[in-house]
Amino acid sequence: MFGRLVKFAWRSTWRNGRRTVITGLAVGLGLGSMIFYEALMQGMGAYMIQTTTNPWMGDAQIHRNGFMDTRRIDLTVERPDSVLFMLRQDSTVSACTPRILSPASATSTTEMKPVTLIGVDSETDPALTMLEAAIDTGSYLSGDSTELIIGYKLADDLNAVPGDVIVITVARADSGLSSSMFFVSGICRFGSDDLDRYSAFVNLNTAGGMLGIPGDVHEIAVRFPESKTGADTTIAFWSEFSIFGNSALGWPELAPQVSAMLNMVDLGMAVTAIILFALVVFGIVNSLFMSVYERMYEFGVMKALGTRPGTIGTMVVLEAFWIAVISTVIGSAIGLLTVWITSKTGINFGEFDVSGVVFDKPLYPILKLSRVWIYPLFTLILTTAAGIYPGIHAGRLNPAEAMRKSL
Repeated sequence: MFGRLVKFAWRSTWRNGRRTVITGLAVGLGLGSMIFYEALMQGMGAYMIQTTTNPWMGDAQIHRNGFMDTRRIDLTVERPDSVLFMLRQDSTVSACTPRILSPASATSTTEMKPVTLIGVDSETDPALTMLEAAIDTGSYLSGDSTELIIGYKLADDLNAVPGDVIVITVARADSGLSSSMFFVSGICRFGSDDLDRYSAFVNLNTAGGMLGIPGDVHEIAVRFPESKTGADTTIAFWSEFSIFGNSALGWPELAPQVSAMLNMVDLGMAVTAIILFALVVFGIVNSLFMSVYERMYEFGVMKALGTRPGTIGTMVVLEAFWIAVISTVIGSAIGLLTVWITSKTGINFGEFDVSGVVFDKPLYPILKLSRVWIYPLFTLILTTAAGIYPGIHAGRLNPAEAMRKSL
C-alpha cells in the first residue's frame, strides 16, 4: 500500500512539472548557496588562523606566569633548556624556537621610533616563522652581534636602508639603560603592521646581553603539524608544559580577537541557515497548498469513495518528500560544483582588514565533509515536514464542498 502511495505521489509531483522544477530550483539554489557559504566561511577561518599563526606567532607559546599580563623583562621562562629539550622530544611538536622581547627605541641619523626588540635564534626560527622568507631587501641573520632586521614601514619611518646604522636602546632587567649600535642587514615585509612598523629583530644572544639576561628567554614559540591542534584543549600538551612556573597557551588565547571572530562566523552561519530554511519551508507550504487547491475535486472524490484522511495527508507529505529529494539533488550539485570551481581559482575580495588580520590574497573555499552533509539533510527533513500542514488540510476536506468548489 505504502509503495503505491509513493509511486502515486511521484506521478502527482510531476503533474505540474513546471511548478515542481521552479520550486526545486528555488530550494536548490538556497541549499547550494548554503553549501558554498559554509565552504567560503571555512576557507576564511582557515585563512585567519594561517595568517595569525604562520608568519610569527606559532600555534602555541610558553611564557613565565604573569609575563603576558605585565611584559616585565625579568619574567623569563623558568628552566628554558629543560623546556626546549622536552619540546624537541615531544612527538606532537614539529618545531620550537626561543625568543626575547623588550620595549625599545630605534634611532637613525634623522628619526627615533618606539619598537619592540625581538631576539631570535637564527637557526631554529626559520622552521617556525616567515622572518627569513619575508626578507625583502638585504639578508637574514647570520649570527653577527651587530645585525639588525627591521620592517619596511619602520625603515621608511627611520629613512634607513641596508647598511645604515641604527642605535637600539633598551631598559635592562637590573635597571639602567643599554644602547648598542647595529647595521641594518635586512628589511622584511610581513604584511602585518605590528611586525612591519614596530619590530626590530636581532640575534638572541645579542638581545640577552643588552637586557642583562644572558641565557634566558621570554617566550618559546611552538609549531604543531596542524594548526587546529593549537585550539584543542583536550591534548596533554598544555598540562605537560605548564610547569616550573610557566604556562603554555594556544593561539585562541594568544589571539582572542581572531577566536572571537571565528565564533561570530559560526553564529552568523547558524542565523543565515535558520532564515534560509524558514523561507524554504514557507515556499514549500505555499507550493503544496496550490497543488491541494488545484486537486480539490480529486481529493473530494477520494474522500467520497472512502479514502481515509490519513492516506490523503500521507500523499501530500510524500509529494513534499519528492520535491525535497529533487531540491536536494539540484542544490547539492550546484553547491559542490561552485565550491569545486572556486577552490581551484580562489575568490579575490581585494584588500581589507578583519580583527587585525589583513586579507590581501584570494580566499579558497574549503569543503569539510564532516559539516557539509548537514545542509542537504536539513533540506530533506524540513521540506518533507513542510508538507504536514497542507496534508492535514487536504485530509480534512469535506467531499461535497471540495467537489462543489472545484466545479
